[in-house]
Amino acid sequence: MVKIGKTELGDFPLLLAPMEDVSDPPFRAVCKDQGADLMFTEFISVEGLIRDAGKSRQKLDIYDGERPVGVQIFGAEIESMGRAAEIV
Repeated sequence: MVKIGKTELGDFPLLLAPMEDVSDPPFRAVCKDQGADLMFTEFISVEGLIRDAGKSRQKLDIYDGERPVGVQIFGAEIESMGRAAEIV
């Protein structure tokens, strides 16, 4: 059994890799319908999250039927990474 924290994914989970400009909610919904066990968001800029940029916040649109979903953030400053992780 593959586990991440308290989340159990089965013996041979199917994971959807994050893809920029592809891994949006409609695409993740199709993948979930086709058997994906865990999916990831697109790269999300920590600076965009901290500044409440619309495009960055939109990438956090996650619907209950998609869960579990991993959120992938990127940045250069440790303080910004921490703040963005709190937002996520």
